[in-house]
Amino acid sequence: MSVLKSGDTVGLISCSDGICRDDHSVLNKIEQQLNQLGLKVKIAETIYRGAHSPFSGSPQLRASELLRLFRDSEIKAVFDVSGGDSANQILPFLDFDTIRETAVPFVGISDLSVINNAIYARTGLPAYHYRIKNLAGGFAETQRTIFEHAFMGNASVPTFNVRWLRGNQMSGIVIGGNIRCFLKLAGTNFLPDPAGKIIFLEALGGGSARMASLLAQLDQLSFFNECSGVLLGTFSAMQAKSSEPSIEQLVLEITERCHLPLAKTEQLGHGEDAHSLPIGLPMRFVETRQ
Repeated sequence: MSVLKSGDTVGLISCSDGICRDDHSVLNKIEQQLNQLGLKVKIAETIYRGAHSPFSGSPQLRASELLRLFRDSEIKAVFDVSGGDSANQILPFLDFDTIRETAVPFVGISDLSVINNAIYARTGLPAYHYRIKNLAGGFAETQRTIFEHAFMGNASVPTFNVRWLRGNQMSGIVIGGNIRCFLKLAGTNFLPDPAGKIIFLEALGGGSARMASLLAQLDQLSFFNECSGVLLGTFSAMQAKSSEPSIEQLVLEITERCHLPLAKTEQLGHGEDAHSLPIGLPMRFVETRQ
């Protein structure tokens, strides 16, 4: 079942650090692309950062605007255009009963991983790891096709390729996202239960030492003891610098005792050519032999 169809309305918001007013042309391009896909757009009041602040509003205001979009009967999905550090500020102010009742999908990447996973943990509903800004990037035409498949087609069917580092199949509900941001949920009731889940991990910044530390934290939370497999996306800074140990080596080492299936894709993460991944829906990955 598709998330959207032609004629639907979507909302745009910044729940993490607001976007700069100089980026209004990017917002315009996103809106134009969505219009060309047959979609209408409503923009939240909390979209641009303040004159002397990285935020598009107080945590309460950002949460209120998100809930307003969810309650709008015309809006069928909410796409977050932001990123940065501050999305977890809004979590205590969200009404998860409203989110469950309206069942409007939320879509974001990077720091929005905290909202994606909180929604699944508190409501059982899926959210989507996807960067709507890619519609205004260097792969805009390709992104339209990716967007159509993910949100106007069957989002539960992956469009990306994986290579296997250990094992050849895994299945389970997907949780995770940006590793640094996902771990902000540790110790809260917004963190999903890892039992039987596929843990998806990606990162923008950070080298081998930082990733080793974050992986150790996941391990100390028993995620690798309980999950059914690990799916790695791109680790942009590490891969650009060919950091050693590589992310593959680090994850292979820390999961060795668990014999977890482990796969990697170059088509999920912060790249402008990245695809979409549902958080909170069951997925199955199986090695395909040529």
